[in-house]
Amino acid sequence: MSAKVTIWTREFISMSLVNFLQYVSQYMLITGLPIYIMTELSGGEVEAGLVMTFFQIGTVVCRPLAGRFIDALDKRRVLYFAVGVFFILMALFLLADRVEAIYAIRLVHGAQFALGTTVAATLATLVLPSEKKGTGIGYFALTTNLAMVVGPLVGLTLMQSFGSQGFFCFLVGDGLLALILAFL
Repeated sequence: MSAKVTIWTREFISMSLVNFLQYVSQYMLITGLPIYIMTELSGGEVEAGLVMTFFQIGTVVCRPLAGRFIDALDKRRVLYFAVGVFFILMALFLLADRVEAIYAIRLVHGAQFALGTTVAATLATLVLPSEKKGTGIGYFALTTNLAMVVGPLVGLTLMQSFGSQGFFCFLVGDGLLALILAFL
């Protein structure tokens, strides 16, 4: 059986892993950012909640536009752009020492997330043969569910064991790995 007939093509696996890494970072941030804001930036519950809200605003505003953007441009280039921005945003968390800076990063992160996860899903489905679309999409969706399990656990473990610097360094590594996989 050739590689074109099976869903386990290199492109499909790469896109699935890029999707997984983007979602893992999001679920890590859901658990780790409030701790960082409240313990190291002296923010309260409102500030911690607003950081999550800014992400959602970015995602909700950009999600409807992401599909049009992806359809209008070269999908691979959109992926490279989205995952490149993802890597930069993860690195910016290392520099953010004010809640307002984190608000801005999370707003842009939400927009990036809308674009990055949509283009990864689009490219993953394009490489699947028509008779394997349902199976492939099921496996692709599994990456989101696995990230929902792994992300909070990894995030809390890193915060507890290595503090915020270790937490944010891991996120930079996550972004770098996603960028490498996008180019495969």
